This record gives sequence, structure tokens and C-alpha cells, in this order.
Amino acid sequence: MKALPLVLALVLVASPALGAVGPGTGDPADASNGTTQVQTSSNGTVRVLDIPDSAVVRSTVDAQHVDLGPSLDFAGLRAGSQIQTLSSLERIESASDEGVRQQLILGEINQIEQRAIALQSAQQNAIEAYNTGDIAARELLVELARIDAEARELNERRIELREVATQTPDFSVDPGRLAALERELDTFTGPVRKHAASVLTGDEPSTRFFVRTSADGLVLSVISDETYIREAYRSDLRDRDQSGVTPTEALDKVAESYPTIWNNRATQNGADVVGAGNSYLVRVNHGRGQLFAYVDSGSAEVFKEAQIRPLDTVSNGTVATEVKDGLRLSANRTYPGGPLRIQLNETESGDPVDANVTLGLEASRESTFLGRTGSDGAIWTVSPASRFTITVIRGNAAVVLTVSPTPVPQLATNETQTNETTLTPTSELSTDSSVTSKRTPA
Repeated sequence: MKALPLVLALVLVASPALGAVGPGTGDPADASNGTTQVQTSSNGTVRVLDIPDSAVVRSTVDAQHVDLGPSLDFAGLRAGSQIQTLSSLERIESASDEGVRQQLILGEINQIEQRAIALQSAQQNAIEAYNTGDIAARELLVELARIDAEARELNERRIELREVATQTPDFSVDPGRLAALERELDTFTGPVRKHAASVLTGDEPSTRFFVRTSADGLVLSVISDETYIREAYRSDLRDRDQSGVTPTEALDKVAESYPTIWNNRATQNGADVVGAGNSYLVRVNHGRGQLFAYVDSGSAEVFKEAQIRPLDTVSNGTVATEVKDGLRLSANRTYPGGPLRIQLNETESGDPVDANVTLGLEASRESTFLGRTGSDGAIWTVSPASRFTITVIRGNAAVVLTVSPTPVPQLATNETQTNETTLTPTSELSTDSSVTSKRTPA
């Protein structure tokens, strides 16, 4: 199976809705020119942090590609940040006495904290501009990628300052303060944003990104390198005026919210928590990939998450099928922004078929060319948030399948868990924190 190829061409297709499946149902819809079938999988549900349907303002799936403007901006941002870091370190190292050196270190940390506040405003302003239609999804992704890049550079500076502080005699910076700053900078970074920056700069191929927003929330997802990547942020689930959650309580909250993931975490390094200040990061390695869940110390709620899942671990979900002209077209239906697998086979032999695939929203009736199914007959993309039509054409044969996404598997409270296998993960996240706790399965 292959992920979505690099195609940006738009094709207008006026295709009749020949088969439809309502969200959350297992019943086939009427089909005027074919046979639509639905099959439900019983695999365990991997739950996700999402925006309530009633709060959604905008949702879209757009192809993004290399862009010289943002690419130059990102390069300039990185270079400027690195120069500033080197300049700050040089001033500190050349300080006339230890007292001046200490004040310079504290002053630099103060500046990073102030920039974190500015990034919070910039992120919220970008979401609001997208919600009001002042910017398109592309501009939103560019701004989020820029914020992500700056937050990563600021964290590198924080690490350098921590090292300089440890080398300063009779001086130390509260490790809780530094860890809290790291968690705050985490608020503005994510694997999808980082991938968007790589696409815009040409380091990664063009692909389709899912974007979903509310007044104070954001969901992003993408498929890259045979991997489904998703991140979500809900500022309405934060309470910065309160604090009191312990590391153990943060672990318990994640266990309660993600029962399938928690019950099937890896036997070693299955879960750990790092944090200080107003949030904790809980990292879980499980049978279908990795989860990074952020628990707010005030609200005791998961307010941010990132999930990384190899496509070969994704559940089949609810399969909708249309048969016509000797072709069997199947779609593993999923939730808005979820991993959508499209499969094309010969009806009699079952052999995979290589053919062109387009996907269009039913409302606009405009279809985007996804690419070809390839030798295995499969192609992956991220699911739109509303009813959509998949059209496949091979020679004189054509098959059309219209379906709706399934409901989002929202975070659980106290539900029965199901079993999964284990998977050895990798992580680029830092463990720099004043509090670290680990938990492995019994």
C-alpha cells in the first residue's frame, strides 16, 4: 500500500451520488447503479482529542506544496534565532563578573518567556483569522509552521542557557521554571506543523493536510511516509489560574481517556510523564504507534495531543464498497481527518487494479485528483469532514462511491478496553523536566 502521491491538479467531475452510507450506521444506502456494501470492524478504537461538532467553525482538506516565500522566511527565522542565541551566549561568557553573568542568564530566560506569550497570541490570532475567512488554510498552515519553527529555536536557546547556568559557580535556575517553559513552548509545536514546514520548504513532497478549527481549538492531520500523523489543541480545556495535578494523576487521566492505548502500551518504557508548572506531558508507546498527551494542571484535562501511527497498524474500520463494470471500489471509512484507505480490485479475480482516483465533496461537486492506486490497488489520504465522492476510471469502466465520515472516537471516561499488540517507538521529545515518572504494564 502506498501513501498519497504528489499530485496537485484539480479536476472537475460531475458525478451522481450512486451510493451513500450515513455516519455511524452499518446500513447500505440506496444505489441506483451498483451494489454498495458496508462491513464493520470490531478492532479496538484508538481515541483522539477533537473539537465538539457544535463548536466547529471551519474544516477543509487542501493540498500543500513547496513555496519559495515561506521557505525563505523559515530559513531567515532559523538563521536569525541561531545568531541571537550565539550572541546571547557570547555576552554571558564574556561577562565581567559572576553577578553580571547571572543577571544576563535570567534576562535571557525572561525574554524566552515573553516570546512564549507572544507566540500564544500569534497562534490564536491565526486561528481567528482563518475562522473569519480572512486567510485560507494554506496561510494558516504557513503561520502555524512559522510559530512551530520559532518555538523550537527558543527551546534550543533554553537548553543552552540551562547548560550555561549549571556551569556558573554558586548559581542555579529553578529547574521547575525551565521545565514549565519547555512545556509552554510545546504548546506551539507539533509533528503536523513540522511536516508542513518541510513541505513548504521542499524538504518533503507535496501532500494533503486536514485542518479543523473552533474558536479556541485546532486539529491538523496528514499522511506521510506510510504514517498517519495527527495533532489537536484545545485552549478551552486549560485553567492557568489553578494547579494541583500530580504526575500520577496525569498518568491516570491519560489511562482513563485512552483506554485502548493504555491497556496495550509497550511492556518496556510503556508510558512516562514529564512536567512542571501548569502542564504534564504523558508519552505512551502502544501497539499502533505513539501518543503524546498533555494534561493541564489546573483543569486536569487533556488539552493537547499528538498521535503518530504507521498505516499498517490502522484498523480497517467501517468498509463501504461499490461494485460496477467489473470493478470493486472500497473505502475504509474513518472520522474527519482520519486515515482513509481507498482500494480497487477486479470483481471476479480479486486482483488489484491500478487506476486514476479523484475525491470530491458532495456539496461543491469539485473533485481533486488524488493519483493512481498503483500495483497494490490502494491509495491513502485524510478523510474530509463531510460527505464525499470517490470516482475511479479505467478505460471505459467507471465506479463511483459516495460516503460520509464516521463519528470521531472522542476521548473516553470509564469504558471497557480492548487488546492490541506492541510496537517499538521512537521519540524526539526532550525529557528535560523537574518531574519524571514511568509506568509499564503489570
